[in-house]
Amino acid sequence: QIERNIKNNASNFNYHDLMTRYELGDSTMNIEEQRHLYFGYVFQPAYNPSDTSQYNAKMAGILNKQHFSEQDYDEILSFADALLTEDPFNLRALNAKLLVYAQKNNVEAYKKTAQKRNIVQQAIVSSGDGMEKSTPYYVIKVAHEYDILGFLGFNFGGQDKIERNCNCNSLTLANNRFGIEKMYFNIAPVLDFAKRKGSGKI
Repeated sequence: QIERNIKNNASNFNYHDLMTRYELGDSTMNIEEQRHLYFGYVFQPAYNPSDTSQYNAKMAGILNKQHFSEQDYDEILSFADALLTEDPFNLRALNAKLLVYAQKNNVEAYKKTAQKRNIVQQAIVSSGDGMEKSTPYYVIKVAHEYDILGFLGFNFGGQDKIERNCNCNSLTLANNRFGIEKMYFNIAPVLDFAKRKGSGKI
């Protein structure tokens, strides 16, 4: 249904229009529009769930520093923008930009970027509760599994496993006050992509 809707130029869910609103950090997008934007990306030619960009390591290298210079901030923004050009829903890149905008007290840029992050997060958490194989969170990229854990207030527990007889991946959680041991994610688009490309890598 999402695939049909986003290809309909007369629909409120036309993909080009949704992406334009997302890039503007449109706070009026409702949950259905957010879901069509995020999940609809798998039907776009640019969709690639692999984390192979050269900018990942470059940005991480700077973020690991104890203190940041003005040049570091500029490079973080540059690498984050490069990552977002390749993957508009890269939550780590959005978080990196938020860090810089907060330090520079750039309120407008911060609000816009925070809203973009919120759109992605809300689309994911609206898809399930992650507690069972039957109610997983649906993600279009494996990296989003780890990114959403922090948003939900959890830490990764160390075990990452492809579950049998479903399109699910599970992550164990570090000790938490809710006593939740594991969270499930449907990664069907990632598995389909790997199959089409003839690669076992996800």
